[in-house]
Amino acid sequence: MVQILAFKLILYVGSLSVLDGDCWSCKKPSYSIKEFFSTPEPIWTHTTSGNTNIKCLVDQVNVMEQRSVIFTRSCYNKGFKVSRMFTGIFDKYRKKHMDVIPKGKGIGFHEDLLYMSDDKSCGVVLVTTKACAKHFTYDLRVRNSHVGRPPHPKCLHVYEKFERRGRVIYYPWCQGILAKEANTKVYEPQQDRCGSRSN
Repeated sequence: MVQILAFKLILYVGSLSVLDGDCWSCKKPSYSIKEFFSTPEPIWTHTTSGNTNIKCLVDQVNVMEQRSVIFTRSCYNKGFKVSRMFTGIFDKYRKKHMDVIPKGKGIGFHEDLLYMSDDKSCGVVLVTTKACAKHFTYDLRVRNSHVGRPPHPKCLHVYEKFERRGRVIYYPWCQGILAKEANTKVYEPQQDRCGSRSN
């Protein structure tokens, strides 16, 4: 009798864990960062946990290949548009992961897609840099066709699980950066993502 009651208790606790989303044995979904980047639309960083003064951070895909993507990342830094090209190398075994290598000089970094909405309108990205010790930044990124409205509620919910004090760096006037000619200055991701430095 005691064994039966104990078994029922385990089943009950397990069912509550599943309902609460804390099921340790349940496999978590894995999102494809390649799929998120597979779009002709600009992808905006709407909100970031990074200690930065840059605004209007946007990615535009130049070339998509089987194992890699070449994209241009632009932003406004002290009123000037700055841009730099990057190559993202997809991981064969971890589809959420991408190693990012800057064109020319610079230190690479990593990006992991922690969540992507069903309509692929937005995603939560973990950026890992090592320029001034290992540093983690959480970004809420939104595709251009959806950036004019509030981000998908599920994206916001997931983002707030990791970062409750994110800084919004997208504004309606950011659309102008897509047509504006880039300044000769390059975008250095390590400089605006390390707490000891600022742009």
